[in-house]
Amino acid sequence: MSTGMFLLGFLIGIVVVLILITLHELGHCIVAKLSGAFVYEFAIGFGPKLFTFKGKETWVTIRAFPLGGYCSIASDKVEPPSDREDEVVPKERQMEYIARWKKFFFLIFGPLMNLFIALFIFTTIFAATQSKTNDMDFFGQKFQKDAVAEKLILKNEQKTNPEVVIDQTYVIWGWKLINNEEVLFNNIDNSNPELNSEKIQDSDSLQAPTYTKIVYNFINNLNDLKSNKDIENKEDLKIMFSYKKVNKYDGKVLDDYKQIKTTEYSTSDLYSNKQLAVGIMAPTRFYSSRIEAYGAGWKETFDQSLNILKSFGSIFTKGFKNLTGPVGIATQTATMLGDARTFFSYVAMLSANLFVLNFLIIPPLDGYKTVEILIEMIIRKDLSKKYKIWIYSIGAILMLGLFIVVTLLDFLR
Repeated sequence: MSTGMFLLGFLIGIVVVLILITLHELGHCIVAKLSGAFVYEFAIGFGPKLFTFKGKETWVTIRAFPLGGYCSIASDKVEPPSDREDEVVPKERQMEYIARWKKFFFLIFGPLMNLFIALFIFTTIFAATQSKTNDMDFFGQKFQKDAVAEKLILKNEQKTNPEVVIDQTYVIWGWKLINNEEVLFNNIDNSNPELNSEKIQDSDSLQAPTYTKIVYNFINNLNDLKSNKDIENKEDLKIMFSYKKVNKYDGKVLDDYKQIKTTEYSTSDLYSNKQLAVGIMAPTRFYSSRIEAYGAGWKETFDQSLNILKSFGSIFTKGFKNLTGPVGIATQTATMLGDARTFFSYVAMLSANLFVLNFLIIPPLDGYKTVEILIEMIIRKDLSKKYKIWIYSIGAILMLGLFIVVTLLDFLR
């Protein structure tokens, strides 16, 4: 990737983060206004003001640093913004005097805005294409063009159909590796039980294996062969495959392929960039109807939402290497610009992650504030102001520290 394209992607990444945060704050702002609260300012970004658009009540400001934003609401515990000290705001429009149930909706609607964005993008993409790309839990595999697996199956199929195109409906069922006449590995048949390892799928099965099962069968067994048979130094290494053709929606074997087929042995070098490779990739999952695809968009939203919890939880087992901050997000965006679907799916994933992240019960995130409001609703009085100052201060310091650590790691990566 050229430096120019990287910088463009980095800038687009910053804009994406800014838009997602701005929409999050817009969710808070909308509910605040519906609740009757006096909103001084809706800020896009943070730091020094660059531009101000003065509304009758709420001023919209554009600020210098684009990785943030906020919604400033009248309060008798916080000084009003500069240039607005002389405005008199009735008590009933200050945050402290708004009903607690209204505060509850004010707090949750920011994260919910991010959830709605993720849902809209994922369901639109899935329903429009009726597919999900790179799905390791789906049946079969894609073939890398001109790699050994695609070449051997194509050669075999061209015997009966010269115009055949090898796509992911042709699914690998097993494989056999030899060096000269020595069989190094075989899970196609039972001709030599000692050489038979765990099968990808039984030869008489009418249901295709998942990509995860296929790819890890290759990875695990090839790693064993590298260790025990030193296959990287074999001069006449050849491979063959068994395969079937299946329905692209449910992985059921087609009638003409119930009997397993086998290819010839390869005659070309199996190595690509000094790595033994058969040339398979995660397949695309296809949906038979738009309704099914739309439902899958919902599932994808919640699957992606859970990923941030896994990443956050991995701090205790793997450190910070799985966490990415705004700089890392902007950098990753640069790699997503080549394909519209990939880019918008990434944006949706970020929005889903923001939804969950903001609901973590950590002060001063919305999740903690929501729990705090619920407690106050139950006990029917405010929690101690001193307690709130302490807990928010500690939480803010911890969050700032985490932000600094993750940002530094982003730069080091």
